[in-house]
Amino acid sequence: MFTIPKPVLLARLRKYLNLDIGYGDLSSSFIPEREIGAAKIIAKSSGIIAGAEEATLLFEDGGIKVKQNFDDGDKIEQGDILMELNGNLQNILTIERTALNFLMKLSSIATSTKDLVQLIRNNNLSTKIAATRKITPGFGWFEKKAVFYGDGDTHRWNLSDMVMFKDTHLKFYNGDIEKLLQTVKNRLSFSKKIEIEIEKTEDIVKAAENGADIIMLDNMTPEQITDALTLIKDRSHILFEASGNIDKENLLAYAKTGVDIISTSQTILNPHIKMDYSLKLL
Repeated sequence: MFTIPKPVLLARLRKYLNLDIGYGDLSSSFIPEREIGAAKIIAKSSGIIAGAEEATLLFEDGGIKVKQNFDDGDKIEQGDILMELNGNLQNILTIERTALNFLMKLSSIATSTKDLVQLIRNNNLSTKIAATRKITPGFGWFEKKAVFYGDGDTHRWNLSDMVMFKDTHLKFYNGDIEKLLQTVKNRLSFSKKIEIEIEKTEDIVKAAENGADIIMLDNMTPEQITDALTLIKDRSHILFEASGNIDKENLLAYAKTGVDIISTSQTILNPHIKMDYSLKLL
């Protein structure tokens, strides 16, 4: 699912490293150019790993030999040695912060996502936890990948993945859901799904009867969602998504309404579990 050609991924990673290096690593320049060293990356907290592939590629691209002890998606405990490094000491220290930043940010997303997913599963519910398109510009591919390693759903990657009508689109059609959906159905490829955001319970039936594949119940309370779902007798061809101001504290209340998907930007924008790693020279 996330397999892209190695040269393509490396090109992306080099851009981030180049931003950090600037016009040169002044600090590491005071270490002899041919000095060889060894180091290890240690987990300072427990959780789910993400970003290991990126960190390994960054070091290997700098000529560093890497022994990777855990893979993305693995559970790691505080004190575990994620990877062992051997090679040019200047390069190890120059790459260090960029590699650790990938590990910390992506592992925090994966671990926070997994925490929400586990909360759902522990209560014998099947609701999917999904990300949103509220991402860091230019970094969304990595963030969504981390959501995947936390057993979450990536949702849309970009605007071309599927049709999603928000209130702003609907306003152009003067709130006429039927006209909007009929227009789209006549022009859209069969291969693309249609999702529409609903903010009023009375509109849910119109959306369901006019071809919506997914109905997003936005900024509704759990009670409003429960009432809205009772209006739909046949749910076999429609998925229902709850979104808007949902976090760990109110997650179960929304999951118990019977929605199929809960989307939240929290795990990417503000992960509630922060993962940390450190690099130690040997």
